Amino acid sequence: MGIGISSPRAPLHIQPSGGASDDFNLLVSQYRPNIVLEDITVSSTDFQLFVDGDDLQFRYGDASTDTKLANEAMRISNGNVGIGTSSPDADLTISSGGGEMIHLISSHTNKAHIEAEAGNGSMWRLGTVDSNPDVRLEAMDATGEIKFLTGGSNERMRIDSSGNLLVATTSTSIGDDGFRYNASSGWLGVTRNAGQCLYLNRRTTDGSILDFRKDNSTVGAIGVEGGSPYFGRNVSSVGVAIKCGSGAVFAADGNNGSNADNTYDLGALTVRWDDVYATNGTIQTSDRNEKQDIEELSDAEQRVAVVAKGLMRKFRWKSAVAEKGDNARTHFGIIAQDLQDAFTAEGLDAGDYAMFISNTWWEKEITVDAVEADEENGIQAKDAYTYIDTKEEATEGYTEKTRLGVRYNQLLAFIISAI
Repeated sequence: MGIGISSPRAPLHIQPSGGASDDFNLLVSQYRPNIVLEDITVSSTDFQLFVDGDDLQFRYGDASTDTKLANEAMRISNGNVGIGTSSPDADLTISSGGGEMIHLISSHTNKAHIEAEAGNGSMWRLGTVDSNPDVRLEAMDATGEIKFLTGGSNERMRIDSSGNLLVATTSTSIGDDGFRYNASSGWLGVTRNAGQCLYLNRRTTDGSILDFRKDNSTVGAIGVEGGSPYFGRNVSSVGVAIKCGSGAVFAADGNNGSNADNTYDLGALTVRWDDVYATNGTIQTSDRNEKQDIEELSDAEQRVAVVAKGLMRKFRWKSAVAEKGDNARTHFGIIAQDLQDAFTAEGLDAGDYAMFISNTWWEKEITVDAVEADEENGIQAKDAYTYIDTKEEATEGYTEKTRLGVRYNQLLAFIISAI
């Protein structure tokens, strides 16, 4: 069927005549649409399907005159579809002067908004249409990767086929610069050459900056209190604070870094410090206002002091001999068992006096197997080793141990009373 043409070349062939006297009395210009859709109740809203040279145009606007409708919604040019542009240079080109270029709304559950598939290469690619796009997003079916690029070919981030997230790097090795999340092992890694790897900035108030959790319960924290950093373990509220204003390291409340006076010990009965290097000695509180039950030594106590003076011995530590052999040095001191016997001989209990210490615990040797290196998952190789695990209460499979000790500041003051 031919409309406006005597030799139709298709089942339906429409061709405007090009003159002002044609039968479409609304059309008076040289532009002649092939199809006009008009709502007779709203004359200002028309749609035209328009062939212009090699292009097929879709137009809309006010049809009160017979001119070519002013608003172009879409065109097909040389096989390319253009929306918002008259010069599409890809299979689909979308251009917008403002607002969303594509707005997808789905009312379906578990349905994709866009799904694309290709046999090779990119499954889909999103970016600007020029040859050097500012931003590009690629998904590759051959490698199973999603890449984020800027400046055309500068890769900034990717999610690889294993689900690893890599930023500023394409390597999963923790030894290479960049940020990475290892999906299989669940670890985060940040590597930077000769510079800070992480900045954490808390503003306005004091408190925790970084929390450490075990089984979703906070077990420790690094924070700030009064302009100074603190390191805490809030399970038992034990903490250490570096007091910048005082130039000192304080015992602190592990929850908030506040001062903890006369609260915590340094070391423990099975976890002892070796040497303490200091310019000055320790300072012991000796204020009368903080003491009670002040008395002179009894006759029995004075006799023990006399005996203790003669209990001084020289010796070498077994651990030092095992490590250094004949080079192990000689020490001077008292044997705690001898001191205990001296008190017992006078009918006194050495445990009642602060100079004498007796600690009991239970321990067991634990063997840990060797670990092979796994660079991809950030695991370093470790040799097999053993360690001594300790318990404060009797535990099945653990051996009871007791260690006696002496507080020499107390002992020497005690002996001085006998001089």
